[in-house]
Amino acid sequence: MRVLLVMPTPFENGRLGLENVVWLSEPVALTSVGTAIMHAHEVEILDLRLEDEEALAKKLVAFRPDVVGTTSMTTDAYQAKAVLRAARSICPDALTVVGGHHPTLCPEEFDADYIDVIVQGEGERTIVELMERWSTQKASGDRTFAGVKGTRWRDPAGVRRVNAKREQTASLDDLPTPRRELIAKYQGRYFFTGIRPMASIFTSRGCSFDCNFCAIWEFYERRTRFLSAKKIVDQMEACAEPFIFVLDDNFLTNKRRATELCEELEKRGVRKYWLTQGRTDFAADHPELMERLAKNGLVMVLSGFESNDDDNLAALRKKSSWQKNLRANEVMRKNGIFSTGVFMVRADWTRDQFEQLYEYVRSLQIAMPLFTILTPLPGTQLHRAYKEKLLTTDHRLFDLLHAVLPTRLPREEFYKEFARSYDATEESVRSAYDAMMKRRPGFVAKILPGMIWFYARTWRYQRIHRDYRSFLRDEAGLLNGPGAKAGLTWEDVAYPRGDEGAAEPAESNLVRLRIPKRTWADDVADASSQLGAFSHQEVGE
Repeated sequence: MRVLLVMPTPFENGRLGLENVVWLSEPVALTSVGTAIMHAHEVEILDLRLEDEEALAKKLVAFRPDVVGTTSMTTDAYQAKAVLRAARSICPDALTVVGGHHPTLCPEEFDADYIDVIVQGEGERTIVELMERWSTQKASGDRTFAGVKGTRWRDPAGVRRVNAKREQTASLDDLPTPRRELIAKYQGRYFFTGIRPMASIFTSRGCSFDCNFCAIWEFYERRTRFLSAKKIVDQMEACAEPFIFVLDDNFLTNKRRATELCEELEKRGVRKYWLTQGRTDFAADHPELMERLAKNGLVMVLSGFESNDDDNLAALRKKSSWQKNLRANEVMRKNGIFSTGVFMVRADWTRDQFEQLYEYVRSLQIAMPLFTILTPLPGTQLHRAYKEKLLTTDHRLFDLLHAVLPTRLPREEFYKEFARSYDATEESVRSAYDAMMKRRPGFVAKILPGMIWFYARTWRYQRIHRDYRSFLRDEAGLLNGPGAKAGLTWEDVAYPRGDEGAAEPAESNLVRLRIPKRTWADDVADASSQLGAFSHQEVGE
């Protein structure tokens, strides 16, 4: 049978979103599901993030799939549903299937007559059973799937039936390695900032922590499973790209596993630059291991620093501290690891609290700060607590860049403070890049062409993000649309907190920086002048 798996575009509001701008990773979830059935079926993947707006219709007409599947996070839920509406219209006999985090945690939002099956949880084994059943039922048009674990399906009367939950695969080594030839036409086009071309792999699933703003641990039922070091290095070795994004929700969580990976990389002599996501407390507590990981190719860690205040961190159940953040950043800086930190502002903040956060970020001299707005995403404990206080249920505003809860400041003033986040911390970022050029010149030389491409490509995004009116234009109309609530104020919301608000960070954490004012053009010129002096250096420089 012919199976079309579709990666939806980002949310319609995506001109302010981070996806497609800061990073674009391979659709590993789709390649993993496709790999599970490609031995018996003809599978194609369509990545709409890299296609024009007519690509879906053209592919449906030309390929005539028997099954159309898509995946969904919260922000692209509308686009995922649009994919399946188009599939039902153009290929009415095809089975339509949706899976992913958002359908698993919020399945009722996908209860539409053009969606036949909702897959909840991991999809590799479920898709195999679905295909076996559909292969025998398609001729008769029978779309009932009683007994297929991990699915919700519509019976002939239109009633949504819920099957038993699918057990998680005990060992990730038992799953087939995703076949990247399924996305061969797109390879070379994935990136993180200027780090490109970039491959993507998963080496674990789940997170053992329970932050209340995150649903990952609920999706994986508080379990974390790991791929063996041998399997990880097998995947790395098979990637032709020089850079690899390890997409684990939390790579920095298990000391023994990280040590085994270093041992396997060293034993086999595999030399790749790789980046990942991980917690700051692990980096702070294991500086020697971070040094060894850096020598084995780790060049960037994306971490949730979240806040400059321990009470706020406690309210989010982060189980970390601003001191751990500071120490982690020092460890990564010392070892030539780009520290990319995500920081959250809250809708109930005052101007002083914005400035306290920016001063904290300046003191860190972090390589790449990313600023977001604390958002109660569907499926999280935070969402369940504040569902009745949301200004809107329109997912286009759940992009972490718009306030979906009432703000203490007038909304115009709130967005003015948020929009100045990057200008307020820009000079310390330059200091971090200067340090990186000295510690990892070989890596900087490799990414320089990509960084020039990145800054040329994102100048419009940066200009928009620095204009507070962009945020107001985005939410105009949506806050008055379906699901919107009028009349709520910040005083109606008992915001999560450990005290009465964000306290000022300790004075020792506020290092006043005196860095000459420079422009990105200055940095590019300096880097270009030094490029000729860089000798070729392998990973572990």
